[in-house]
Amino acid sequence: MDFWVGKWLHKAPDKEFDAAGKRAIVKHLCFGPLETRIWYGLKNGQYHYEVHFMEGIQAGDIFSDCISRPEMMEVIRAEIALCQKYNKQDLAALFHAEIERMEKFG
Repeated sequence: MDFWVGKWLHKAPDKEFDAAGKRAIVKHLCFGPLETRIWYGLKNGQYHYEVHFMEGIQAGDIFSDCISRPEMMEVIRAEIALCQKYNKQDLAALFHAEIERMEKFG
């Protein structure tokens, strides 16, 4: 279900919240240098974007920022477009479900 775009691995959204109350929705993992970019939702309805550098000059740095619901929807729609471009319809369906959930629950 996951797919590669260049050096980035694009992964499916998590189904459950973790112990910290986060649920990753869009996940990009890079393996050279090691880096993650994750857009996630919190149990309280907020959205965040996080970059974690695990190698290189910035190794150990983590940057996190709040993003708005419209910004999150834009990220998801961009991920849907990539899924369609790389013929990952099963993954695109999961992201469409995320958009529907956001529209339903505001």
